[in-house]
Amino acid sequence: MAEILFATESKGKGAPVEGREGVFHVGCSGTGSQGESVTFESKVVMTDDGFKEDGTITYAGRRSLKFTTVRSGHMAPRAVSGLNHGAALWTITQGDGEFSGATRLITSNFTFSDQGDVVDNQYVRIYTP
Repeated sequence: MAEILFATESKGKGAPVEGREGVFHVGCSGTGSQGESVTFESKVVMTDDGFKEDGTITYAGRRSLKFTTVRSGHMAPRAVSGLNHGAALWTITQGDGEFSGATRLITSNFTFSDQGDVVDNQYVRIYTP
């Protein structure tokens, strides 16, 4: 089993899904730790105790990981006016390309502004067969 370890930062927008209260679509892009392009898309559903999220992260357009939250993501009280801060732990549900058969966890630490601006930092430690 091979261990793959890296970090990414993605920036983009989050917006409410029309007609679905408490549901948001997030789309971001950025650069991985080795300079590769990264795109990130997810659906966030607010819950009484935080949020649930599932989505896909694509690396350099060649390989991707699908994920879902472990339990609930957490939103912290605002430390800065107009800026929400949160974190989530995701489990990998599917991988393709180099990540085919990938398992384990990804951590997400993010900010989300009142204008919908998102900055998401992810730390990835996965295992492939």
